[in-house]
Amino acid sequence: MYSAQCIQKAGASLGESPVWDPEGRQLYWVDINNHHINRLDLKTGDTFQWPCHTEIGCIGLAKQGKLIAGLRDGFHYFNPSNGVFDLIVDPEPDKPINRLNDGKVDRAGRMWSGSMRDPNPEQPSGALYRLDSSGNYACILDGIRIPNAIAWSPDNRIMYFGDTRAGIIWAFDFNLTAGEITNKRIFVDLSGQSGRPDGATVDAEGYLWNAEYGGSRVVRYTPDGKYDQQVDLPVTNVTCCAFGGVDFSTLFITTAAQNLTAAELENQPLAGGLFACDLDIRGLPEPYFADKN
Repeated sequence: MYSAQCIQKAGASLGESPVWDPEGRQLYWVDINNHHINRLDLKTGDTFQWPCHTEIGCIGLAKQGKLIAGLRDGFHYFNPSNGVFDLIVDPEPDKPINRLNDGKVDRAGRMWSGSMRDPNPEQPSGALYRLDSSGNYACILDGIRIPNAIAWSPDNRIMYFGDTRAGIIWAFDFNLTAGEITNKRIFVDLSGQSGRPDGATVDAEGYLWNAEYGGSRVVRYTPDGKYDQQVDLPVTNVTCCAFGGVDFSTLFITTAAQNLTAAELENQPLAGGLFACDLDIRGLPEPYFADKN
């Protein structure tokens, strides 16, 4: 069992989507509700923040120093050098109450992200989308309430995807070349528990690390879905995790202060902070979005 330490008292309403940039030795992450992209420079300790024009659910690495981002109004490129967003495509122009949430780039360079209704995510109006390098997208799944836990096994044969409201993480057989999923089955069922599945990552050994919203922890699962060990945090709402650091043995963890009462916030002064935990386990570098440029 590990414990995470707060490395930035960010006070994020809904911190999410940590992504490690190995070239700059920087960690990017977002605050969905406050419409921010954040960056922490591990070399200097400096922080920087960019405003977004609407809620931003996820980011991934892109070429030429850019990021790819999923916002309420679709997929965008984001350029940290000037703070400019460039729209790629909006997969749901007919659903303005929906926004993109969790998202990751697969090892063929495609961006995957799920949409959700916000507010009122109880209605299953969300979907899982796949965006390729030409800007074409496809709806892969629908009937989703809060999409999360997107990750792939190191051998690219398994894709993970969860619905936080359902309390379930599913596993699928994954065809990397075609970008297709088949054979849906339950990987972890947390329905009925206080902690619900949120963002996830996979380590070099093929174990899934999943942040538990409402559970105060990140849990490591074996490739067959069994509990292995956990990282404890001093806050309730743990949202996402990503490996980084010089040798990818640091687990960075985002958290949320949203929906906590005044008394809970007083007891959890680090809620919404950015945390880190040094492990004796290594993760994998995140792929870059393979744009056509």
